[in-house]
Amino acid sequence: MAMHLKIEEKEGYQKILSPENSDLKLLSFSILRQEEGVFEGNTEKEETVFVITEGKCDFYIEKNFIGTMKRKNVFEEPPVAVYLPPFYEYKIEFKKKTEICIVGCRGKGTGKPKFLNSKEIKFRRVGEETYFRNITDIISESFPAEKIILGETINDPGNWSSYPPHKHDIDNPPDEYYLEELYFFKIHPQKGFGVIRVFDENEDNLFLIKNNEIVTIPKGYHPVGIIPKHQIYYLWALAGEKRILKPKVHPDFNF
Repeated sequence: MAMHLKIEEKEGYQKILSPENSDLKLLSFSILRQEEGVFEGNTEKEETVFVITEGKCDFYIEKNFIGTMKRKNVFEEPPVAVYLPPFYEYKIEFKKKTEICIVGCRGKGTGKPKFLNSKEIKFRRVGEETYFRNITDIISESFPAEKIILGETINDPGNWSSYPPHKHDIDNPPDEYYLEELYFFKIHPQKGFGVIRVFDENEDNLFLIKNNEIVTIPKGYHPVGIIPKHQIYYLWALAGEKRILKPKVHPDFNF
């Protein structure tokens, strides 16, 4: 129902998740850490989103410079991202120690490349009581992607998010649409911890979350909490045949 993985603290490219090694049918997740030099790749059969979490680098598509990705860290500065359709060559030139999250999903190649600076990305402040959080929509439903919806959430210190508990694991239009999901977490200060509960009527999983960990959410409700005086960040990525985010709230928490 859900997988919980720790990402190794090492340099270079790491392929963490794919439909071949996880319980997700569509999404893949990789992380790239590099301090200097060049990394070259090809999106192959996946539409791909690159999100910088810290550092500075220049991004090239088909040998053409499209922009500089720069970010102090996820808690102090908004994201910068690049969207690429399948079968595009890219090059990244690193200017300092940099970390980039790479999310992919099998596609047909109908989209267009796009450099997304922080001014183009929508910011939302949502919640109440003890579940306030800031949400940044990087690849929103209105963005012309094929299957991916993607963004970031940062909880207020000691607060919950993905609350009230909701799910989006069946196609029942117009009330709910199937979207699988993954969360990549960071904690501030880093020695803190949070929790995520992934559950439905058949299974119930509670994971202790520390810095640089990832959880898959193929189905079920999935609220997230963080201890007092700490913040939790997560990059969230969803994918489905219909890019409609209309979750169903758990009836026990639908006040």
